[in-house]
Amino acid sequence: VRYQGGGNAGHTVVINGEKYKLHQIPSGIFFPEVYNLTGDGCFVNPRALYNEISQLRERGIEITPENFGIASKAHVTLDFHVEQDKPNLEKENHTSTGNGIMQTSVDKHARIGMRFQEFLSPETFAEILKDRQHSLKIDINQLNESYQKIREALSPFAILQTEAIKHNAHSYLLCEGAQGFRIDVERGLYPGVTSSSPSIIPFKVDTTIGVIKLYESSVGKNRPFVSQIKPFSLENILRKKFNERGTTTGKPRDLGWLDIVALKHSIDYTSPDFLIGTCGDRLEYLSNLSQEVGIVTSYEIDGKIYNAWHPSFDNRQTLYNANPVIEFFKPWPRFIDKNDKLHPNAQRYLDRIQELTGIEFAALSTGPSLNDIVKI
Repeated sequence: VRYQGGGNAGHTVVINGEKYKLHQIPSGIFFPEVYNLTGDGCFVNPRALYNEISQLRERGIEITPENFGIASKAHVTLDFHVEQDKPNLEKENHTSTGNGIMQTSVDKHARIGMRFQEFLSPETFAEILKDRQHSLKIDINQLNESYQKIREALSPFAILQTEAIKHNAHSYLLCEGAQGFRIDVERGLYPGVTSSSPSIIPFKVDTTIGVIKLYESSVGKNRPFVSQIKPFSLENILRKKFNERGTTTGKPRDLGWLDIVALKHSIDYTSPDFLIGTCGDRLEYLSNLSQEVGIVTSYEIDGKIYNAWHPSFDNRQTLYNANPVIEFFKPWPRFIDKNDKLHPNAQRYLDRIQELTGIEFAALSTGPSLNDIVKI
């Protein structure tokens, strides 16, 4: 179940050497035995979703109402939402992926939005938008007609979320967030956030897993980035080597050392039982540069050291004045060997993360493929 977010998310999946980029469809779509749901809390762009389904089918991925559903209560992102958002993407210091997510959220909370089930009815579609035709400067009838083919294609996927969840054929539920904690609209680095809450899982679950990159990456300039790697020349070298660009925007990501202060803050809110660490294999390149690997253990602000999140950090200006306090570790030429054994330097790095967070790693990712997951 994708329980929040929309086309602003970009999830890259590699299976049998084939790379797939998902935006609205859950990652389980590649497994025949898995039912996938785009849930109530998602923002569904029908036109983009139609294209995403078509592209996956062209590559041999089966998508039917038997393995995919769209929650009837999910709100829809329409063409005018995307048009309204494009200028935000085109800004030098962009604050958006340009997918109309913020505009959809604004309409939803202003009670003028449209649910997916309503979108499927041309009559309801027209009724909802009739009083906005002049303010939106659009031809409602033309827009309505342009969606007819898409309605016909997506209509079979409409389902009540509760019916999908409690279906007896399902042996377990896996909830997939669209974004990370620090851009959560409720708890993240406001205002540099998304328009939903990846940290709030709307289902009863017995295990929560926190997936973390073993270094930081961020697209967007409207939030502080305390742990950003310096000198910037080193950051540029690693960005190119790691090919760090946003899956949705294609824009270059800023890179940082793992930020323990922010990570502990995320843990305090989400209470994960375990961690999964990704991209430790990429950090092997630092060994070639004779560059140590950093962990930001605290912040220094005006001469005072902060080891944990402080209320003052929720003033958007505070963290722009923070300096990172960094512990450095010897790099590793090989993250995990062919026997799935961690290099001693990598082990010390991970041990320190576990010590500082109080949470153990359950698994590590050593590459982009599904086969590159090592249980520890």
